[in-house]
Amino acid sequence: MSRRDPAAEHGIDAALRDITEQHRRLEMIIEGTAAGTWEWNIQAAQMRINERWAQIVGYTRDELAPITPETFFRLVHPDDLDKSNALLNAHLEGRSAHYDSLCRMRHKDGHWVWVQDRGRVYEWDAQGRPLWMAGAHADVTDLQNARQDAANMRQRLQAVVDASDEVAVIATDVDGVVNLFNTGAQKLLGYRPDEVIGRVNPGLFHDVAEMHAYLQPEADADGRVPTIFEALTARAAQGTWSHQWTFVRKDGQRRQVRLSISPLDCAGGNRIGYVGMAVDITPMLEVREQAYLAAEKFAGAFSSAALGMALVSLEGRWLDVNDALCGILGYTRAELLEIDFQTLTHADDLHTDLTLVGDLLAGRRDHYHMDKRYLGKGGNIVWGRLSVSLVRAENGEPLHFVSQIQDVTAQRHSGQQLRESEQRTRITLDAVADMVLTLDLHGQIQYANAAATRALAGAGAAPLTNGQVQDVMELTTEYAPRSPLDIAVLLDPESNAVDLHSDLLLSVGARLLPVDVTRAWLRGEDGQTTGAVWVIRDVTQQRARQREARHLAEVDPLTELSNRRGFEAHLQQAITRVARTGQSASLMFIDLDNFKPINDNHGHLAGDAMLWAVANVLRHGVRDSDIVARLGGDEFAVILAGCSLKRARRIASDLLESVRGLTIPWDLQRLGVGASIGIAAIGGSMSVDDAVAAADAQCYRAKAEGRNNVQVEAPSGGQLPDPLDAVESSEGGEG
Repeated sequence: MSRRDPAAEHGIDAALRDITEQHRRLEMIIEGTAAGTWEWNIQAAQMRINERWAQIVGYTRDELAPITPETFFRLVHPDDLDKSNALLNAHLEGRSAHYDSLCRMRHKDGHWVWVQDRGRVYEWDAQGRPLWMAGAHADVTDLQNARQDAANMRQRLQAVVDASDEVAVIATDVDGVVNLFNTGAQKLLGYRPDEVIGRVNPGLFHDVAEMHAYLQPEADADGRVPTIFEALTARAAQGTWSHQWTFVRKDGQRRQVRLSISPLDCAGGNRIGYVGMAVDITPMLEVREQAYLAAEKFAGAFSSAALGMALVSLEGRWLDVNDALCGILGYTRAELLEIDFQTLTHADDLHTDLTLVGDLLAGRRDHYHMDKRYLGKGGNIVWGRLSVSLVRAENGEPLHFVSQIQDVTAQRHSGQQLRESEQRTRITLDAVADMVLTLDLHGQIQYANAAATRALAGAGAAPLTNGQVQDVMELTTEYAPRSPLDIAVLLDPESNAVDLHSDLLLSVGARLLPVDVTRAWLRGEDGQTTGAVWVIRDVTQQRARQREARHLAEVDPLTELSNRRGFEAHLQQAITRVARTGQSASLMFIDLDNFKPINDNHGHLAGDAMLWAVANVLRHGVRDSDIVARLGGDEFAVILAGCSLKRARRIASDLLESVRGLTIPWDLQRLGVGASIGIAAIGGSMSVDDAVAAADAQCYRAKAEGRNNVQVEAPSGGQLPDPLDAVESSEGGEG
C-alpha cells in the first residue's frame, strides 16, 4: 500500500471544488440570460435541453420527453423549417462556423413564438464526423413584433406625408439623392416622383442665378464653390435651418418658398440624410406687396397712417376721413363727409356699436374695440376692426370721436374657411367607424369622435371632452386579459407598450373588444410633445377570420385530423429529415373496406360517424409524434417517423385488427368496416408525389388481394435499421 500524500489530496479537492464552482457560476449566467440550452448527439439522434428551453414553448421537459431532434422539427413552423435545416446542414458540413437560425415555434397554447437558435459542433468522432453539438435558444418574439410594428408605422407615416398636399416634403440620403417626394412637392414643383426619386439632387429646384450669388462668398482658397446641397446641409448640420428661396417648377414658373431643412439621424446617432419642408409663400408675398403699394399710395394722410382713420361728430357724422378709409369703403372723401357712420353700418351690428358709443359718452369706458360690417359703395360687405376713443375738452365735455378702421375682410374669410375646414374635419371623423381620441399627456380627453363616444359612453351620452381616459376605458391583452396596461405608460412617447402587442383588447364595462391602437404624437411650436391622438379600430372580425383561416387550412373539420394540405407539409418535412439524418421513416395509406354501403344504406350521417370513429382508432393507435391525416372520403394516411417497414407492418396489423373490431350503433344495428393498408418507405430523394404514389400502390395491392389486409413494398436496403426492431427481435418479435 502506497503512502498517502495529504497535500496532493488537498490540491485535487480544491481543483474539483473550483470546477464545481465554475460550473455553478456558468449555470447561474445561463439562467440569468433566460436562454434555453441544448445538446445534441448527432449520430445517436439524442438531445438534452434545460427547463428554460421547454418553457419558451410553454412545456416542461417531462411533457416533451423523449427529447429528440424530432421534438424541434415538430414545433418549428413549416415555412421556417427548410431554411433552418439548410443552415444546420451548412454548419455540419463545415461550410459555416456556427449554426444561427431565426424561426417560429408553436407554443403549447397554439400561438407562434419567434426563437433565435444558435449553436456549433464541439466534438467529432475518429472519422471527423460531427458527434456532439450544443447551443442556446432565446425568445425574440417581442423584438420581431417590434420590427413588424416599426414597418407598419413607417407605412402609416408615409401615408400621412403623402396626404399633405399643402407642404412639399423632400427627403434625401447623405449624398443628396432624393428618396422621398410627396404629393405636396408634386403640386409645388410639377414633377412626378419617378422623375425625381433616386435620380436627382434637390439643387435642381433652385434658381441658378440666385444660388450662384448665394454660393459665391462660400468659395474656398482654391476658388472651389460648394454645391447647393453641400452649402444648405452644412447650415442644417446641427438642427433645423430655414430660409426663403426661389424654386423653379418643371414648367419654368418661379415660386417663392420658405424652406426648412432638418438632419435625419438613425437611432444610433449616425446621419442618414436630410428632409426639407417647403411652403409656397408666393400668394402671401403678393398680398404683402399689394399692402405695401397701398400704404405708399396713401402715405401722409392722417400722419402717414396706413389704417382707415376718421374724425366723427358726437351725432355720428364723419368730420374728416383719410384716403385709406375711402379705399376700404369705396367712397370718395367728399361722399363720406355727406353721410354718417350709422348709414354705412350693417343693421345687425348697429345696436352693439351704438351701445358702446353710449358707454363712452357716459364715461363708463375710455375706448372700445369691435369687429363690424360696413356697407361698401359697390354693395359689398366690408369687415372692419374698429377702435374708437373719445376726445374731450379741458372741462371734460365730449368733442368728437377718433376712429381707426382696419380692413379684416380677408382675415374673416380665412377664419370662416378655417372654421369650415375644422367642421369638415369633425364631420369626417364622426363618420368613420374607428374610435378617435385626442388626449393630453395626463390622460384628459380633449376630443372624442362619435364612434368613440358611442363605444365608451353609450349612445346618446354626453361628450367625453375633459374627462379622464382611464375612467371610461382600459386596454389589456388576450394573453393577460385581467392585467390592464398602465395608461401613464401608454401616454409616454418613449414607450412602445402598445406597439409590442398584436392582441390588444379594449375593456369597456363587461365587454372585451379586440382592437388595434395607433398613436400619433402632438407637438408644440417648441417641438415638445403636448399630447397624443389615438385611433382605435375594432378588429373582432379580422381576428376571427384569421383564426378560422388557420383552422381551415390545417385541420379536417369532421375528424379533427390533419387535412391533405397539412399532410403534404408534414410529409415534406419527413422526407427532409430522412435526407439529412438517414433515419428510416414509413408512409401508411389506409382505405376503408365496405364503407360505401354504410353511406348508401344508412345515410351520410352514419358514414360521418364511422369516419370519426375510425379516425379516433388511428389517432390512439400510433405515437403522439406520428402524423395521422384524412386525405378525403374514406382515405387516411399515417406518417411514421423513425420507423422501418418491418415495424410499420406490425403497427398496421394492430390498426387493422382495431378497425375490424370497431362497430358503431346505428338504427338498432351495429355497423362495421374493414381496411386495406399499404406501406412504403419514405426516401430522402423522393418528392411528395413519389412517396404518395409508392404507398398508394401498396394500398391498391391490398385491395387487389381481397381487401382487409396489409401490403408492404419490398425493402430497398437504403434505410437505417430501426433500434426498436433489434429490441423486438431480441425479445422474440415476429418469427
